[in-house]
Formats: sequence, C-alpha cells, structure tokens
Amino acid sequence: MPELDHDSDEAQVLEKAPKTWPKKKKVGKKPKVENEGGKRKKTSNAWDNFNVIPTDENHAKCVYCGTLISCSARNGTNAMNRHTDRCKKSPFFKDKTQTILDFESRTKINTDGSVETVNIPKLWRFDHDEIRKALAKMLILDELPFAFVEREGFRQFCKVAIPQFVPPSRSTITRDCYGLFIEQRKKLKDFFNNLSSRVCLTTDTWTSGQNLSYMCLTAHFIDDDWKLHKRIINFCPVAGHSGELIGKSVGKCLLEWNLKRILTVTVDNASSNDLAIKYLKKIFNLWDGCVLDSEFLHMRCAAHILNLVVKDGLKDVNVSVLKVRAAVKYVRSSPSRLQKFKSCVEEEKITCKGLVCLDVETRWNSTYLMLKTALVFRKAFKNMKTKFSPYTKELMKQPVGGAPDDEDWDKIQSFLPFLEIFYNATLKLSGSRYVTGNTFVEEIYDIGYTIYDYVSDPNEDVKNMANQMKLKFDKYWSNVRNINILMFIALILDPRNKMKYTEHIVRNSYDASNSYTLCQCIQDALNSLYDCYAKKVGSSSTNIASSSQSEKGGKEQTRGGNQSRLRDSFVRESGNEESSKGVTELEKYLGDKLEPNDDSFDILTWWSAQGKTYPILMTMARDILAIPVSSVASESAFSTGGRVLDSFRTSLSTKMVEALVCGQDWMRKSNVPITIEESLLELENLEEGYFINFIYYFLL
Repeated sequence: MPELDHDSDEAQVLEKAPKTWPKKKKVGKKPKVENEGGKRKKTSNAWDNFNVIPTDENHAKCVYCGTLISCSARNGTNAMNRHTDRCKKSPFFKDKTQTILDFESRTKINTDGSVETVNIPKLWRFDHDEIRKALAKMLILDELPFAFVEREGFRQFCKVAIPQFVPPSRSTITRDCYGLFIEQRKKLKDFFNNLSSRVCLTTDTWTSGQNLSYMCLTAHFIDDDWKLHKRIINFCPVAGHSGELIGKSVGKCLLEWNLKRILTVTVDNASSNDLAIKYLKKIFNLWDGCVLDSEFLHMRCAAHILNLVVKDGLKDVNVSVLKVRAAVKYVRSSPSRLQKFKSCVEEEKITCKGLVCLDVETRWNSTYLMLKTALVFRKAFKNMKTKFSPYTKELMKQPVGGAPDDEDWDKIQSFLPFLEIFYNATLKLSGSRYVTGNTFVEEIYDIGYTIYDYVSDPNEDVKNMANQMKLKFDKYWSNVRNINILMFIALILDPRNKMKYTEHIVRNSYDASNSYTLCQCIQDALNSLYDCYAKKVGSSSTNIASSSQSEKGGKEQTRGGNQSRLRDSFVRESGNEESSKGVTELEKYLGDKLEPNDDSFDILTWWSAQGKTYPILMTMARDILAIPVSSVASESAFSTGGRVLDSFRTSLSTKMVEALVCGQDWMRKSNVPITIEESLLELENLEEGYFINFIYYFLL
C-alpha cells in the first residue's frame, strides 16, 4: 500500500477520523425542546420575522413594520406568514401590482395610404382575475378540454411564464367559461336593444352524438357603422324536427333576446321548415316591427337548392363517381396502400404536390374536389390497376364492380368543368362575412343560362346531366310567384345594377308573359317597401326634431319653434308636389347614373355615404343587404358542436354546449373568416407525420 502524503486533504481527513465509527442510534420519538421557563420552543420559520411579546402570549410583533399579529396556539402561524408576504417593509415582499413596460402591435395608416404595423409602449400589471378570464377565453376559442388546466405541461409553462399565477382546477375554469358566456351574452343583448336595423335569421337542426336534437339560430345584421355581423344567438336542444316545434323554439329565443324586428328567415328546403315559417308569420304579425305583413319572410337556402340540382344531374354518371370514390378510399385506407400509390405517382412522374382526398357523400362540392384531385392522378390509378392485383380484387368485391376504367375517367373529365360553375357559385353564395343578396339573382340565373347551353351539348353524358339539372332548376325558379322578390330588390339596391339590369335579367330568363308578371311584382314590392320605410323614417325624424325643440325654453325660443314648424309644413307641401310629379327619392336613385362595375366596389361603403342623399333608401338597403341567401352559417355551428361534443365529452350538459358554441362565435374576431374548407396543400403538410382522413365542408 503506498504511503499517503500528509500534506494532502485525504491524509488530513483520515487522521481526524475516529478509530471506530459510532453505532447508528435508533430513531425514536423526538424529545420536546423546552426553554428555560419550561415552555415549548417555537420552531416555526414564521418566528424569524416576529418578536415575542412577553406580556401578550396571543400576539407577536413584526420586526419590520411593528404590526401585532395573532399567534395563538389555536390559530397557528398562518396569519404571520401571510403578513410577511404582504408586508411592504419586508425584504421578501414582491409587489404583484407593479407595472411592467410592454409593447402592443397596432396598425397605422400613413398619409400616403400605406398600412404599417408599429409597436406602441404600454404598461402591463399582473392581474390574477384577468389572466383567469383570458385562460377561459382560450379554452373556448381553441376548443380545449377543461382538464387542460390540470395537465403537467401547462402548469410547468405557467411557472416559467407567470410564476405568480396559480392555475385553477377544472371545476373552477368550467365556472369561469360559463360566467364569461353570461357576460358576453349580456353585452350582446344590450347591443341588440340599441340596434336600429332589422335582423335576418338562419336556422337549422342537427342530431349530436348524444342522440339529442339541437337547433342553431343565427342573426345577421348590419350595424350603424355599416359592418356586416353574424352572431349565433341560440344553440339549444329541441324535442324534434317538426315545423311547429322549430317555430316555437325560434319564437321563444327571439322573445328572450327581445328581437322582434325580423326581416327574413333563411332555411333549407325541408317540408318541416315550411310549417315553421307559417307559424312564425303568425306570431311576427302580432309583434310591432314586421314589414308588409311578413310577406317576404321565407328565404330558401340557395346552397341547398344548388346541391339538389347537382345531385339530380349526377344520377346518370353516378356509377363512375362511385368507382372513383371506391378507388380513393382504397388508397387512403392504410399507410401501406398509400405508399404503393405514391410509388405509382413517382413512376408516372406526376409533379402534383398534393394527393387524393376523401369526400363527404352528402356534400357534392366535396365530391367535386375529390374528383378534381383524382383526375390529376389518373395515370397513377391506371398503374395501380396493372401492377397491384389486390387493388383490383378489393374493388371487384365492392357494389360498384371494379376499378374505374378509361370510360369512367373520360366521363368525369367531360362534366367536371360543368360542375366547377356550380362549385364556384356555391362558395360565393355561402359566405357570411360579406354581402351575398346583391349577387344572388345574377349567380342563379347565370347558372340557368349555363344549364340551357349544356342541354344541346354534343357529349351525350353532359347533355343528359344538363336535362336532369334543368328539371330540378325549373322546379324552384320557373314559377315567378314563388320567388322571394327581396332578392331582386337587393339587386336593384346595388348602384351598379338598378332597375334596368334587373329587367334585362328577367326578360332573358322567362317568356313574355312571365317576365311581365315578375317585373310588375318587383315594381309593386319595391314601391310598397319604399312607402313602408318612408313612413317609419319620416316619423322618426319628426320625433327627433320635436324632442330637440322641446328642450328649448323661453319666449324667444318658442317663436323660433313656431317658425320651424311653418318651415317644416312648407317642406312637406313642397315634397308632396314633387312626389306627385314622380320625383321621389326612389325615382331619383333609379334615374341616376350607374356606378362602374368594378370588383373592388364595396356596396356597404357606398351606401354608408348616402345618408344625406338617400336617407330612406339607405335605411332600406341596410336591412335588405343583410339577408343571407344560404343557411350555411348555421350549419357551420354544427361542425363546432361536433368538435365540442366529441366521444370524450358527451357528458356535457346542453347549457354548457350552448355556452361553448355561442361563446366561441361571439369572441372570435369578426374580421377573420371561418375557414372550414382547408387547402389540400396544408392537409398534406399535416399528414407528413401521421395518417388522417379528410373532410370538406362549405366555405363561409
């Protein structure tokens, strides 16, 4: 054994070490530590910041500020610890209300019209309640489960980001979410009480995974700043899908919101909705605020009708569509099959970055997207049919009877451009963030012209498809007395079109008898509607003038008021003389020049500047241009409801479901569109790490 260096640390330790190590003592009950007086020693760390008061055993004195705090044996030292945390003279004190310099991004419009994002300094102060409210808002907007706040990753994030914030439990955040919904509902109700324009409605029903029927009611309106809004005001369970139940549910909801000035209700073509509209007409006519006895209350969903038209057209080529759908399902049914398909794509040198996508059979526009993408990979499917026998054998077992051949692909390629017209029109008419009423007539009758052109197409398949579509199209729009005239009035209220263009569309769409009848109905409805609004706008302006005069006092002011009334009577008489000659506000508008037909034209901006020139027509336009021509806005809520009520959350109460769906709609930024139909490229990027199925819906 080598000798140790006595100058080293190891040698010194060994020299000081005892010859024999003491045995480990048995652990027993810790003996009580007592002071000289026989009392138990104070062992809590709280006494490091307090002094004992000899004359008062129940209180202790803070060494920093001198405050007396209770320290009785019954209460313990919790009060002392709390005082130390909030004592401003204590060296351990942290001021949670201290402000921190922060920066906020805002949009700045320069003098030259350019838009610039600048950072503006602001003061941030820690507020526990505001952070909890923001957390509840995040759960609602991002559709996160309530248990998210109890997950380890989120709590570790809070410790790093905001150490002072204590995340709540799932029960607490559930109450916060519902309380935030109640707060937002009160704000929206107050907004509706002060709203001067009329409200247009869309409604639809849906059966959830709970086997409960829900009804969604959405309000569409243009506010005083001429901004179009969409708000889901009800997402409640209904006992069934009958028309009377739907009508009663809508009426009850409107009474709760105190909404009685309703212009239209947009629904799909179900027969139960016809009964619901009849019921709503009866109760609306009893309310003060209906227009022309609710004659134009019923609006049929344009997107739903176009869907029916296309479905009838696809009947003759349905076998080819089913074959392509079965081929796409086979490719997307497993990663190994998809990998084989990708190898065929590489062999055929197809440069498309996307891949084939599944469709929803009840949504023809998703079928159009499926066929469009599948047609790009036509050669790859043909390669699959040649090289992989399991592909052919599997499809032979299907009811379609095999994989698509060249004849099927040729049929799809021939009618796909025809379907694209319907697809683009559906997307355009299904919007809820922009005005659609002024483009409805033009889009629908353009499709009618296209159908009539394809009836004489040399391709027999396209010709048969067009004939089937023509029958369904004429069912809804050949009878001029079943058309909602408000859509033609919306077209007239577009300063780029007015009456002449409307009459041109009618004359080119119907025969002489029907075109004359429809033009007369449009003219009569326009005049009646203008007279109805003229009375209400005139009475409101008179009330404003009289109230402003009543606020004035004194003899001299009374004389001025008499002179004002004489002036008012003179203006009314002059106006009657002009109206007798046909120079009304409506006639003046129709006689003015048309605005340039520019794609950048904003109809709401144009009407917002016409308050002095056309005050009556401006009020009328604000109500009519808010009419949605499709019920997709309500249908989109069911997509949110389906995500909220997934297989793990079916135990949610109906009130909480309504709070989550409505709250998300109210708190979402109004200028951000609801993107339901995702781009194919984004979906393919998401798929790089895992395999998913694709679902496409209408674009809002």
